[in-house]
Amino acid sequence: MNRRIFLGLGASVSAGWAFFGLFGNKKEDRWRVLQSVQNCLFPKNGTFPDAEMVASARYLKMVSQDPSFDPEDLKFIFEGVNALQKKGWKNMLSDREKDAILEAFAATRFGENWMSMVLNYTFEALLSDPIYGGNVHEKGWRSLSHHPGLPRPKVPFARLS
Repeated sequence: MNRRIFLGLGASVSAGWAFFGLFGNKKEDRWRVLQSVQNCLFPKNGTFPDAEMVASARYLKMVSQDPSFDPEDLKFIFEGVNALQKKGWKNMLSDREKDAILEAFAATRFGENWMSMVLNYTFEALLSDPIYGGNVHEKGWRSLSHHPGLPRPKVPFARLS
């Protein structure tokens, strides 16, 4: 087998594996990066639930799939994730290294706006009804001694006819 055929075959196999998710799904990688960033912005402190405890990335992923969600928000969020990755963001970095990247990122207008949006969605996850994928076991509500109003939603994103 000559080198060209070998390289072409390798590229085809790699593309196929990537297609079937064997090399990882870029979209999922972005969700993991987003959860990692949310964990830095809303960290564990012992008395209040952190971003991971209220499933903030899962919340955003779920609500972003509803037709009423502004797709430009998700596009902007993923642009920010991509920008952070270009600045060296990796989930395996130490908290100090992540904080330094976020601090430099927040010094830009884009980064400041991006972090504001991510924090807004993190707070939504903390305070929303668990039916939307966040506020797991009502941890956000319990930490604030909040009692939700009734009736609570029975299905997410119900439509009025």
